[in-house]
Amino acid sequence: MKKNYLKRVMAAALAGVMAMGVFGCGSASATDTTAESGTIAGTESGAQTASMGEAEVYWFSDVTGWGPNGWEKGVTTSPFLDAVKAETGVTFTIEQPPTDADTKLGLMIASNDLPDLISITDADTIKQLIQSGKVWSMEEFLQTYDPESHLLTDFPDDIKKAVNFKFGGWYSVPSHMNSNDNRKVNPPSSQVYVDNVTKGHNSAIMFNKTIMDELGITQEDVQTEEGFYKACELVKNSGYMIDGQSVFPVMLHADKWINSFLDGIIAETFGVAPVDADGNYRHKEMNPGYKRALKFVNNLIQNGYLDINSLTLDEAALKTYIESGRVFCWIGNPAQSSKKETVPFVSFGPILADNGARPIVPISLQAGSGWIQTFVSKDCEHPEQIAKMLSFATSREGMFLNEYGVEGVDYTLDENGIAARTEDGNKKFETDYKKNIALWPFANTDFAWSTQAPPAEGTDGAVFNQVSTAIGKYEDTYIFDSDLLSFQDGNVIEPSSDLGIKVSQVKSYLESQKAKIVSASSDEQFEKEYKSMLETLEGYSIADIDAEYNKTLQQNYEAYGEKIENVNAGIYEN
Repeated sequence: MKKNYLKRVMAAALAGVMAMGVFGCGSASATDTTAESGTIAGTESGAQTASMGEAEVYWFSDVTGWGPNGWEKGVTTSPFLDAVKAETGVTFTIEQPPTDADTKLGLMIASNDLPDLISITDADTIKQLIQSGKVWSMEEFLQTYDPESHLLTDFPDDIKKAVNFKFGGWYSVPSHMNSNDNRKVNPPSSQVYVDNVTKGHNSAIMFNKTIMDELGITQEDVQTEEGFYKACELVKNSGYMIDGQSVFPVMLHADKWINSFLDGIIAETFGVAPVDADGNYRHKEMNPGYKRALKFVNNLIQNGYLDINSLTLDEAALKTYIESGRVFCWIGNPAQSSKKETVPFVSFGPILADNGARPIVPISLQAGSGWIQTFVSKDCEHPEQIAKMLSFATSREGMFLNEYGVEGVDYTLDENGIAARTEDGNKKFETDYKKNIALWPFANTDFAWSTQAPPAEGTDGAVFNQVSTAIGKYEDTYIFDSDLLSFQDGNVIEPSSDLGIKVSQVKSYLESQKAKIVSASSDEQFEKEYKSMLETLEGYSIADIDAEYNKTLQQNYEAYGEKIENVNAGIYEN
């Protein structure tokens, strides 16, 4: 870290002067945002701030978990935020609506009353924002207001191509970037992080190793459908207790179980892809193999292995059960399986279908377009300072401050550039800086993996890496490029068209009907509800919808030079 940065950061931290309010080009008032936002307050700085002037920036985001909604009580600053103030004079007021953020932003777009900065994830909202013509092209913005910005010379070429392909231009600064070009600058420190890119998945089938050992359950016992059911039956009837309370044989990822985990990891472990035998697009629900995924969940419920009431739990309640050690099998996001030192989870990969179907895993193999996209309004009041703030926040100095704090105080660097938190740094990271040190819009995945040592055995990081890559590492898993199907998150069909209205109807119908199918109290009722789903989807012109989606899929095949081959065509007939 440059010494002048450190001096200014330390001086700013000592000053500790807070500023509050809503400023910039948006017109939201303090009254409007009291319940939904908080103010990141910078501190007094030296000559740099004086020359730049102070700029209070209104920042809107559809992502909670960082900034005000994620702050610990009384904590509103960090070395990163102090440095942003010292370098650019910028402080922030952040609004993060807990619900309907995209609707609120849509109203802002319609009323021509945008915040200065906008950080969003929803593909349709991003498309709406860009089409409004009210946000800067990032290249034009930087050339105009910070022509020496490193982003103009070292922004990864493959990620720029990805955002151009997905959004029609380079309009944003993406978060959590990982790509070949980005890794040339930030080479991974370990094969562990390479596996995360090439084999990793954001959901997994995980088992509580303590319960397995106590009940004598082995890896071989849980790797097939039949064996899995037997293991669940053993857990159910064992009388095994944790702190005097019974154990749940299976839990799914609560209120996200349908879209993320039934349609994701469960369908995938049984080899169900949204294509037919010829690689043409077909709604996953129309794939005969999808019935097996539905029946798997239904069997869990019918046999009392999965409490249907647990499917409506929010994440906080779900996490309580997981951390208590009372869950034998957890099918969900590995990031939620916390406190691994006391509740050790392990994954053995897929649950193999008894019909021999090959498991599949969609993994983004192209340069990612990032997660959170940060845009700049054309009407922002302080464009020069915002430009320099973006440049600083994404610089190596800024990323170190964001990720680790102050060198020599919060962390040290070894000769290989690997960061190690000091005892004091660890303490602050887990308390004072826990949430707001990691401003997610400026997180860079490859940078983090290049400056971190591989996680030690038994730590949270080691467990996460093991469970998240287990299915991808299974020798017979078929891995395909999920970017080929990224259009599913956008408006391939105009929403206001007759077919677009049916797309919306299909989405709403499937969420309710899938719940009916998996909760069926008998096999006969299951068959009835499943047949009803197929018939209803035909009535919603599902074949016409799939035909339109297929046009985009075929274009992606040609553009990427790859094709999804249905490896289970001989098992799941059309």
